[in-house]
Amino acid sequence: MQALLAPLKELAEYDEVRKIVRQGKGTVALSGCVDSQKLHMIYGLSDGLKYKVIVTYNDLKAKEIYEEYRFYDRNVMLYPAKDLIFFQADIQGNLLIRQRMCAVKALLEQKELTVVTSIDGCMDYLMPLE
Repeated sequence: MQALLAPLKELAEYDEVRKIVRQGKGTVALSGCVDSQKLHMIYGLSDGLKYKVIVTYNDLKAKEIYEEYRFYDRNVMLYPAKDLIFFQADIQGNLLIRQRMCAVKALLEQKELTVVTSIDGCMDYLMPLE
């Protein structure tokens, strides 16, 4: 995967943004990337970090990002939001619950992981470990 990072490392701005991300001081906003470049940039900027969270605006986009990001990182899990429409919940059975529990289990057991979720997934309340 180092071949994918080589073009990014040639950019001066990439090094500056990477330093800011590593310091953890504040937020970084990047613009000008088309959809196909966003995941490549996320992968490059987060290279070497243990845990990464990618948050998007809805579950459909989260699933799309999850499928595409698996090309860059094999340790990626989808954390879907709770389904508020009971009709859809009945159709899908316990698939959403199973995906959510697999993501939580992976967070507890794995040393490196990327979690893809929607903003609704971030709003879910989880019980403390105690």
